[in-house]
Amino acid sequence: MRAVLLLALTLPPSLAHAQGLQLQPHTFQARDGRSVQAELGTLTVPLRHARPEGPGLPLRFVRFKSTNPSPAAPIVYLSGGPGGSGIETARRVRFDLFLALREVADVIALDQRGAGDSNPQPEMARSWAVPLEQPMDEALLDTTVKKAAAEASRTWMAAGVDLGAYTTVESADDLEVLRKALGAPKLNLWGISYGTHLGLAYLRRHPQRVDHIILAGIEGPDDTWKRPAHAEALLDRWDAVLRAEGERGPGLKARLAKLLKALRREPRIVEFTDPAKGERHTWKVSPFDLQRAAFESLRDPATFRRFLGLLPALEAGNYEPMAPFASMLREGGLDPMSLAMDAASGVSPARHALIAKEASKAVLGGSANPGALLAGDVPGVSDLGESFRGPLKASAPVLLISGTLDGRTSPDNAEALRPGLSQAVHLVLEGAGHDGLFQSDPRILERMKAFLKGEKLRDERLKIEAKR
Repeated sequence: MRAVLLLALTLPPSLAHAQGLQLQPHTFQARDGRSVQAELGTLTVPLRHARPEGPGLPLRFVRFKSTNPSPAAPIVYLSGGPGGSGIETARRVRFDLFLALREVADVIALDQRGAGDSNPQPEMARSWAVPLEQPMDEALLDTTVKKAAAEASRTWMAAGVDLGAYTTVESADDLEVLRKALGAPKLNLWGISYGTHLGLAYLRRHPQRVDHIILAGIEGPDDTWKRPAHAEALLDRWDAVLRAEGERGPGLKARLAKLLKALRREPRIVEFTDPAKGERHTWKVSPFDLQRAAFESLRDPATFRRFLGLLPALEAGNYEPMAPFASMLREGGLDPMSLAMDAASGVSPARHALIAKEASKAVLGGSANPGALLAGDVPGVSDLGESFRGPLKASAPVLLISGTLDGRTSPDNAEALRPGLSQAVHLVLEGAGHDGLFQSDPRILERMKAFLKGEKLRDERLKIEAKR
């Protein structure tokens, strides 16, 4: 604590005290045992920025000091989710990325409000479940999740949780408080998945405070609800990949359609033992289970190839290999931050109608948005509105990174933003999925560092070698 006070005294009083900023030396240890000297930071922000005199919320972050004698604007990492921990991400597979980017500037692993070490209610997670012995369809899943979300929300509010404080707009304004507290004229932002949704909100609200912004796996302002057409297009791309590898036959969509038709006639019964609890279960596998298993597997090439490996058994009538999907498809968790954030971001009426139209014709149906919630489904949450989801115009340099085999965030999301981003370049990674947007090829980091240093990049496609 003495080190915290000494460091705070070296800061201007308006920053050290008014913003509640504390910094202390910290030995940061990665999960693989490696360690590096850093700083552990705590910053108190208003729970509601419109009420600065109201309750405060402590945010935690780790700052990796730059190795550059003339560092650029601080680089703030924005995790996906919503609900991902920036600090935990830095401990795991992206540890080397955080260290490498110190060549440009200080790198900050931020736990956003309600996430990781910035979560004041870590014990409040709730769950939902659809019984395995009951055939599941989209309507049943939606009803189950909505009921669980409403009950959880009322419980949380009764415990004093302000669900309306968990919005992407509030989180974007947290970044502005962080910038001021650090005494930085501008910020560099580095986000993935939901982190890009947050980064774009900051860019809209504080455009003059963005130096450069890297967005990988783009979730645009109106992309919280996913388009079934993007999943259908990805199935076509996989068909092309498989045929290039020598596969013949009716094609992936035709195979899935045949399996779904058979399941509609008669759900399959799978008997299995839960390896964690040793309990015996009976699962009635429905068409929607299969659609969801396919969609969830599309996230990343390695995951989808494992799903493809199941198809011969399913086509032979053996659904036992599906057993590992049971808990993922029939159970889920709810926590205040991620639930409220997504519900507040919502979906525009036009996109909502488009999604319904596409789902009615898609092989995978409505599996792209299972149990998706609107603000009206969650007591205490208000919709952020069309001004939040509308077209964005900005002149800051933007590096967009997309993977052609990403089943979460289509490259089309990035292209839809291009008209409003006058200094955007798009790095398309051919063969990369959602989990390979930073480290599937060393050239990606090279481009990121060059971009943050102010070098001019161009639109580019990089072929990523498949990992089996």
